[in-house]
Amino acid sequence: MTTTDQFSEKQKNDLLSAWVHGWTISRGTEAAFALAGHGYKIHVGLPGHLERYVLQGHALSAIQLLAHELSAPDTWIKVCAPVSEISALLPPRWTLKPAEYLMCKAITAHIDVDIPPSYTIQLGGGEQAVSIKALGRDGQIAATGRMALTARHAVFDQIVTEPSHRRKGLGKLLMQILNNHAFARQAETGVLVATEEGLALYTALGWALCSPMTAAVITA
Repeated sequence: MTTTDQFSEKQKNDLLSAWVHGWTISRGTEAAFALAGHGYKIHVGLPGHLERYVLQGHALSAIQLLAHELSAPDTWIKVCAPVSEISALLPPRWTLKPAEYLMCKAITAHIDVDIPPSYTIQLGGGEQAVSIKALGRDGQIAATGRMALTARHAVFDQIVTEPSHRRKGLGKLLMQILNNHAFARQAETGVLVATEEGLALYTALGWALCSPMTAAVITA
């Protein structure tokens, strides 16, 4: 799937910026450090994920220079551009990961939700970071998600349904409840980065594809 033409580079950059800041809130990392004119650096500090660079797709020369400068294992880059534009810029030490997709959707007015009787929903968190869980009758986690609120944006993150609870509409349910929370907090635009698997769900829920995303990591 290619980038849609309805989003300008400025719109994509603005959405990418909102996603970056929301991601740091959701994951509890340090604030992102702006790289002049082409993206952000995030210190993550986790095993397998030391640092993350999130880069604008138009800055190809800057991306190539950075990719050649970086050498520490467990360093990641995520570029707002398709793999076809980025792969040739990366030295062999970089391993490409599965394609991802930057997506957005207007936060809609309150949606009436129908929670199945076999599940209980728990919504928690603070002013900026919100967490949600769907629990089965046995109290076990069936699905989880997070959302960060940054000014006018709601950044949806880590929407996951456990394998034994899939195909029951739980992903859609969590997204709708999070939408209602974002609407109550006066957010205007939802933003997320989807996997290939998540792309179908979010498209069916009315999310628009803003740009393919290329992810890569330096392996030891």
